[in-house]
Parts: sequence; C-alpha cells; structure tokens
Amino acid sequence: MYIFDVIAGFLAAALAAMGVGGGGLLVIYLTEIADMEQRLAQGINLLFFLCASVSAMAVHLKTRRIAWRAALIFALTGAIGALVGVSLAHRVSNRLLRKAFGILLMYAGGSTLIKTFSEYSNGHKGRKREGIR
Repeated sequence: MYIFDVIAGFLAAALAAMGVGGGGLLVIYLTEIADMEQRLAQGINLLFFLCASVSAMAVHLKTRRIAWRAALIFALTGAIGALVGVSLAHRVSNRLLRKAFGILLMYAGGSTLIKTFSEYSNGHKGRKREGIR
C-alpha cells in the first residue's frame, strides 16, 4: 500500500504545481483510500502545503518575484487563520468536518467551473465579433 501512497503524494504535488489543487485531492485520497481520519488527513495536507510553499518560495526568491509586503500580510493572516481553523476543527465532530470539507471542495470546483465557462464564452463572443468586422 505504501507505493500507492507515494504515487498519490507525487500526483498531488504535480497537480498542486500546476495550480489544480492537489492538496484537496490528497485529503480525499487519505480519507477514502488510505482510511485516515479527516483531522489527520487535513493535518498532513497542511504539512504537504508547507513543503510545497517552501520550494515555491525558493524559486521566487531566485527570480526576485516576491512582493514582500503582501507576502508578510498573507503569512500573518494565514498563520492566524490556521490557528483558528485548528481550534475549530478540534471542537467539531469528524462527520461534520468531512461534510464541511466536501462543501468547500464543491464550492471551489463550481466557482472555478463557472469562471472558466464565463471566460470561454466571452472569448468566443469576442472572436465572432472580430470575424464579422
């Protein structure tokens, strides 16, 4: 089973690097396939994200593409949000946590889908107008 865990981690990392949201898929894998408790899976996902962000930070430091003021604001508010989230997660049942995570994933996927269709349809309308001229 360990080989599947390694493959799942690699695929989640590759998807995260492409901006797909591999962390969410990793939580689904850990809870549904590896039969892990939701809290533990989300904790592993946070560690996974931390490792991914360190490697991304190294690349951005090298290319000097960091807005330090924004990075500091996001780091501070993200740390506070993580602490609040951990505190809330320990007070909520595992079942409710799983449902809330599922709703979050559906919302994120749905909003991305709507945005993509909107951009796609606006792009095609613009092309049709250009072709008519």
